Amino acid sequence: MRRGEKVGRYRLTKGPVEGGKGAVWFAVDTQLGRPVVLKRALLEDNSQAVFDQLLAEARALAKFSHPHVVTLYDAVRVGRGRRATFWLVMEHVTGGSLDVPVKMGPELAAHIGAQIAGALAALHAKGIVHCDVKPGNIVITRDRVAKLADFGAAYRVDGGETITPNGQISLTPAYAAPEAFAGAPERASDVFSLGATLYRLVTGTPPLRGPGRVVRLEALGPQVGPLGGVLGAMLRADPRARPTATEALRALAGIAGSPDRLPTLPLTSVTSVTTSRADTVSVGGDPPGAQRRRTATLVRRSPLLTAGVVAGAGLAVAVPFLVMSLDGEAGADRAAPSPSRVSGAPGFMGDPRTADPCALLSATAFDRYEEAELDRDEGNFNRCDVILKQRGEDVVDVRVELDADPLPEAVTRRTAGRVTVVERDAEGDECERGMAVTGARGNSLRVTAVARRPAEVREPLCDTADIAARFAVTVLNRGEIPRRSPGFPANSLAHQDACTLLDGKALEKVPGVDARDPDVGFGRWDCQWKSTTGEFEVDLRFDQGGLPTDDNARSTRLGDHQAIVLPEHEGPRTCRVEVVHRDYTTVDRVKGTERVAVVIKGVGREDRPCELATDLAGSAAAALPPA
Repeated sequence: MRRGEKVGRYRLTKGPVEGGKGAVWFAVDTQLGRPVVLKRALLEDNSQAVFDQLLAEARALAKFSHPHVVTLYDAVRVGRGRRATFWLVMEHVTGGSLDVPVKMGPELAAHIGAQIAGALAALHAKGIVHCDVKPGNIVITRDRVAKLADFGAAYRVDGGETITPNGQISLTPAYAAPEAFAGAPERASDVFSLGATLYRLVTGTPPLRGPGRVVRLEALGPQVGPLGGVLGAMLRADPRARPTATEALRALAGIAGSPDRLPTLPLTSVTSVTTSRADTVSVGGDPPGAQRRRTATLVRRSPLLTAGVVAGAGLAVAVPFLVMSLDGEAGADRAAPSPSRVSGAPGFMGDPRTADPCALLSATAFDRYEEAELDRDEGNFNRCDVILKQRGEDVVDVRVELDADPLPEAVTRRTAGRVTVVERDAEGDECERGMAVTGARGNSLRVTAVARRPAEVREPLCDTADIAARFAVTVLNRGEIPRRSPGFPANSLAHQDACTLLDGKALEKVPGVDARDPDVGFGRWDCQWKSTTGEFEVDLRFDQGGLPTDDNARSTRLGDHQAIVLPEHEGPRTCRVEVVHRDYTTVDRVKGTERVAVVIKGVGREDRPCELATDLAGSAAAALPPA
């Protein structure tokens, strides 16, 4: 195969990233326009009957839809006779696996663990045990979503039949449950492996084992923090004493921290091509530290698939080729709630990039004004506005903004149901209320009433802010913030990470700024770097709606992008440069743009702040994907 050739409707764009019969290629679906990965399937023969079997199994798996499982899209046969080749078409996950030297806090590990526990609960409901949950089989998308990959060791329990012949089971000793070594994996084995994985993510090493490969629970250590209780339960020697995947999901979701704080994976650590293999080794007597990257091979009765996982160039490719009956159901994601949907968990935000701020506002709640209009396209993606009008003029802007930070300190705090509300006195022409679910970690939201025409305001601004706050409290007391519907289009900036648009080379032009230490905003839709040697500050944030119309604005071009330069837009010694990413039209036929805004603060006039801001904006524009 060569780049540019087509495998069915899939055009090869890069590869192979693995040689031999198991070649893996990057490709694009010419019908849907989405990137995919093709892996050549290793089958017993090239007959049409074998391919028909593979295609039937792939179609069955396509019905198994879960947001935290890497997806198999299609199976394709190319050529005829002995020259025929068979290809599996898979989801392209570009964030890298967790099999890298990254340590994270217990709350972040719990967030990842809750997502994977949700995937396991769905699999277990279908009688499928993954059998090899470990950091290398968890991949993270660019949107910080964890997905379970590599079903090469998957095993059917409950006496189900499989089509593939009897074979061997592969497991990784450092993460495998004690009973798995006896060739008898069960649902609880996956829960154990997930617990061992989370321990490794927090501490950097798998848990210590004792006789019988039992984890020494007394040695878990204080570094696991709030995870201590749930990990102790998940790692119990007796599988009957462990929580189910659904129970683990609920416990982990209650501990989970804000997902937008998830660190960027060092992709250089996963650029070498690796293949999951079943290397026969002796599993007895090895010290735990020597087992971390070894694989044990055991005979088992009913393997569910034969392909593995390949990581290359920041790519994690899973081949979840499960042979199973799904009874015609639309998907196993119904079997268990996602971590963001668990009632009773203290979290309320769910996935930051799908939480709908407009669900927290109602344009019908403000009866003192002649007209109230909901505006979804003002400011960053974490924001929604209601514009209150008199005689057709904008008088007050009431906005909700989702925030990555906890509630601010304030003298006045009150509780309404499960919601804590922070009240501040009005300052100038605005009044703000902060709120979050009591006990939630990290995220909060702000309700702000801003006077656009102070002389036309019909009631005190704080009364208007309280009306909006009461509606938001009612929504929060019902459960998680509703999701956006429809979601963002595929070419939206909302799918991008603001912190990756300026690298160390670009930011070295700003004295004292450390590119590796940004202040990350909600959804990773804004990023701020502050100088340690002066007053310099660089903000990069996304914006949407109409183009700015300031009198001193000037237009320019940065590469293929239109840009607007706004001197002193945010006060003296500042400059803001906005780079247009794409144009769009709302359902109300209002035209708008999505933009990247780069703001420089603290730069003296002699340093020409707009020259520096334009230079940085050019670097950000060059890093943008095609619109």
